[in-house]
Amino acid sequence: MEKLTIQEEEAMQAIWKLNGGFVKDLLDEMQGTVPYTTLASTVKNLEKKGYVVHERYANAHKYLPKITQKEYKGRFL
Repeated sequence: MEKLTIQEEEAMQAIWKLNGGFVKDLLDEMQGTVPYTTLASTVKNLEKKGYVVHERYANAHKYLPKITQKEYKGRFL
């Protein structure tokens, strides 16, 4: 697994805190600090890197953590 960028870590913090969610949920948790499209791209990158998986709900995706915060810290801190 690759180490995350700062932006990816911020998104993962929101995913871990909410135990998963839609991009809109993550954006709300992050208090709109990044544009929606940027966050959506970041979450897709997290999925490509193997940190999250998604469940499909109609036209939306709910992203769920595939790795715990503790596991991540154990590998990269």
